[in-house]
Amino acid sequence: MIKVSRTLVKSEPELAELVAAESRLRELEVTMAEKGFGTRVEIHAAPETGLGEADLERFLDELAEPRKQPFGSA
Repeated sequence: MIKVSRTLVKSEPELAELVAAESRLRELEVTMAEKGFGTRVEIHAAPETGLGEADLERFLDELAEPRKQPFGSA
C-alpha cells in the first residue's frame, strides 16, 4: 500500500467537495481529519492502481492549490 499525507490549510468540507469532484481520486482511499488550522489528508493507493508516491503527492499538491471562487451577488 502506498500512502502519502499532508496537512492542508483548507476546511474538511471544502476538501471533501474537491475530492468528490476529482474522478482520479475515486479509486483511491482518502481520509481526512481536522488538525489545527487545517485538515490532515491521507491518500492510500493499492499497488494495482499503477500509481506511485509521486502521483499521490501531485494529487495533494492539486488539492492544496487555492481556488478562486466568485463572490455571490447580494
